[in-house]
Amino acid sequence: MISVITPGTCSERDARNLFAQLKRNYELLQDISTSVSDEEEALYEFLEEADIFATLIPVYDSLNDTARRDFVLQMLDASQVYSKEANGNLLTYSLKNATLELADAVLQNTDNINVSMALLEVLQKYPDGTQKGKHVSELIKTHALSRDDKAAIEKYLSTSSDSIDTKSAIIETAVTNDIDVSLEFVVRNILPVAGDEKALLILSAYCSKKLCDDDVLRILNYACSCEKAQVAVGALDCLKHSNQYVLVPSKMVIAMLSEPHLSASDKFAVLEKIFDFKIDAKNMEAIVTNYLCFNQDPVPTRKEIIPYLLEKAPVLPTSTVQNYVLKCAIDGAEKPAIVKTIFDNGVNTSFFNELLSKYMSASPDNYEVKTAIIEILSSGGLKIDPSSFIDYICGSQDDVPTKIQFIKRMVSNGSQLRNDAANAYLERTAPDQFSSELFSLIFTPSSSFGAKAVERYLLYCRDRDAIKAQNFRTIAEHFSGDIGTIACQINHAGDSVTCNILQAYILISTDQQSVTQEIVNWLITQRRLKINAEITVSGRSMKFKKYVVANKEQLSNTANFICEQYKVYTMLF
Repeated sequence: MISVITPGTCSERDARNLFAQLKRNYELLQDISTSVSDEEEALYEFLEEADIFATLIPVYDSLNDTARRDFVLQMLDASQVYSKEANGNLLTYSLKNATLELADAVLQNTDNINVSMALLEVLQKYPDGTQKGKHVSELIKTHALSRDDKAAIEKYLSTSSDSIDTKSAIIETAVTNDIDVSLEFVVRNILPVAGDEKALLILSAYCSKKLCDDDVLRILNYACSCEKAQVAVGALDCLKHSNQYVLVPSKMVIAMLSEPHLSASDKFAVLEKIFDFKIDAKNMEAIVTNYLCFNQDPVPTRKEIIPYLLEKAPVLPTSTVQNYVLKCAIDGAEKPAIVKTIFDNGVNTSFFNELLSKYMSASPDNYEVKTAIIEILSSGGLKIDPSSFIDYICGSQDDVPTKIQFIKRMVSNGSQLRNDAANAYLERTAPDQFSSELFSLIFTPSSSFGAKAVERYLLYCRDRDAIKAQNFRTIAEHFSGDIGTIACQINHAGDSVTCNILQAYILISTDQQSVTQEIVNWLITQRRLKINAEITVSGRSMKFKKYVVANKEQLSNTANFICEQYKVYTMLF
């Protein structure tokens, strides 16, 4: 019967012959008695051999002779079965009929069983539970399994609906006993649902052995992608204690730092363990660069993580510093402190010749942050290019004392002011924002001025009474052309008036009378400007005298005084 029911034992023809023989013999037995007779019972008692009973039980079961099967079963001591074949058939019978007590007894007899066969039977047929895990563990511990048995375990893990507890126990025992179940499969399918404690037990089992490079990376990747920092730290500890050589790739750390569900303290905990391993300079730079310039953590988290990372990589690539300063605004009010930390670490400022200029001309930050960062960069010795220098002087919202301090610092750092700096200041600065002190600071003996600058200073800029006349003379002397040719267009008494600079100044001067008188006298006597030259008033040409006479009531006191002084009202046409 065993030969007939065991697949592959004999050919189909032989199986038919054997079954025919079996049938005849069983019919003879039945002719004697359909149940267990006294003589048959005496025979079983005489036999005593457990191997014989272990063989008869599946035979009677296959013949549906439950009476004889159950009678023999009660006489069986499974622990005394020494035939591997008999034990194997008994195990198959017990699992088929869910007689687990018998199956447990057979499986305890591991010295007298085909371990591979028993493993497969238990994996496929034994009910899920703690006992199943124990049985598989005991079979594994016999060290009698082969490579094919490893495949059977992996198939079970991937196809069985058993609980994760059972699977975890089997994996742990298998790995500990040199059956290297695929870590790739385990990391992907088992660890995520194993629970924290079991996951770490499984990893500890793997890390107790020499790992290949791919498995080292798998454990690293698992740790860096864990939802719980505690598990990640535990996994990294397992790897650390294994004394494996570990070179951490930057992409895994970057992925961990990008996880939004991890808090700053979580990330700190994982980072501290990661930095126990080797990270080469290139990977370290990539980690810090990505977090500094691209990570989207909340500002409070970034505020804690960035200084820590900068301690690990104090010297950053020039491109990283530039990208952060010029493009990244996520840190808001915390950005100046981070920039200061970067430059306090001793960066080579010669690599950042254009950084300050670029930042001042185009920045993603608000005014307060930008002002603070400019202060940090300039205090750190960075220069500014001449064009940006002028743009700052003429266009910055900073107050005058701040501008003056910045200009002095830039000059001290070696930045150069172009000869047209003072000219640009007069042309581009609103007259009511004019500062005599700032102007004096940027004026040099080589400064030169155009007509617009000369006109704006004289007509619209309010300077100190004590120096305006002298300053104007100096500006006029540095004018590249003939001051008498400057044509000014002003609005006066509701008219649009085009005239020379002397006439314009007389009509709209807001300076003190003594200052106005001094400047007018210099223009007439030293520069030979004509006070009664023709002017154009709303498109009509006329002498200056005619205009002032007609508008005498609308002239300022100073203008009337000047006109009286120079006898404009009594001039002949």
